[in-house]
Amino acid sequence: MNLTKLNVSLEEFEIGLSGAVPDRSDWSEPAMDRGILEFVSLFSGLVLKYGGRIVHGSHPTFTPIILRQARLHAGKRSRKPVTLVMSELWAADLPADRIRSLTDVAELIITKKIGPGSASDNETRNQSLTAMRRVLVDTQNIMVAVGGKLHSGDGKRPGVGEEMDLARRKKVPRFLVAGLGGYARKLARDLTPDSLGNGLPRRENVRLFRTDDVAACVNVVFDHLALSKSLRKAARQPIKWNPDLGRIVDHRDGKVDSASECILRTEGVAGMSMQDGTQNLL
Repeated sequence: MNLTKLNVSLEEFEIGLSGAVPDRSDWSEPAMDRGILEFVSLFSGLVLKYGGRIVHGSHPTFTPIILRQARLHAGKRSRKPVTLVMSELWAADLPADRIRSLTDVAELIITKKIGPGSASDNETRNQSLTAMRRVLVDTQNIMVAVGGKLHSGDGKRPGVGEEMDLARRKKVPRFLVAGLGGYARKLARDLTPDSLGNGLPRRENVRLFRTDDVAACVNVVFDHLALSKSLRKAARQPIKWNPDLGRIVDHRDGKVDSASECILRTEGVAGMSMQDGTQNLL
């Protein structure tokens, strides 16, 4: 892959990066975080450099890297290059300056807390994150999963598993970078490459399932995004986020998606506005 003279554009792609660095107790090899974060950095930098957008669920292990790559590589464009989706379960405690630090290069979508508890209450946490992930999947047309917390026996729903399942139901093409470990590796044991709908040859999906070569993983996914006409066709989602309306809309008939309305925040925050790049604030 020649990074200096590529004549390609990824402007059609809103690429969801699903994952997180696993808890250290679940690392299967030393410095597991290094490979996962290197993938996030290299891949998001390339996507942004070539006109694509990155969508993420605001996990603190990935978000700073994505934002840094946006500041370095996104250039000038009419729309901010990153979309972050966050539940009010966490957003409610963010000070205004922290929100501003997130939204210089990112749109921020806030979804409602579901349930009476706090973030330490598993039922409220799981329900609130499911609501957030439903909106998250509606803001992307490709998903790339890497790493991910296992949440073995702690009662918390693994995000990579739920996001991949929601994307499957919407027929969003998915890539599973499982060789770098985390929940993605566990998920690869239960999936067949053909079920991902990404159009890669089987051997290339199997490579993503097995290899811990970060550069190879980035090359496989990026080259397919750049060259595959069938992937561009598969990525066309009829029901998706409309940034101008701040709503999820069925673009076939222009109707607002009623299922998402009950979980999106629509009130504003003092001192913040749509011009700040923040959508649906608390």
